Amino acid sequence: MASRRNFKKDINFLTNEILMRGMIHLNFFDRTKSEEVYVLMNEAAAARNNYIARVNEKLSGKTANEIKSHYKSIYDDLLNSTHKLLGEIDQLEEAI
Repeated sequence: MASRRNFKKDINFLTNEILMRGMIHLNFFDRTKSEEVYVLMNEAAAARNNYIARVNEKLSGKTANEIKSHYKSIYDDLLNSTHKLLGEIDQLEEAI
């Protein structure tokens, strides 16, 4: 990882992709699933806040390997949750 600043930018970018996909769904697809889309968008925003808080944790007193594993777990969780949320939004689109 190059820097925490770039990591936060990646978190914001991926969260914005989920939110934009939700907005596209709300504007161009059937409105019957709008509550489900809002739930997914709120989940993405809450996950973003969680990831930013985890990145901002103080890691003084930890070894280099512990720090690397900490950021690796955040990165893996971020990719998995982003993939899951985008998949759920896509399933809503297919159901229409």
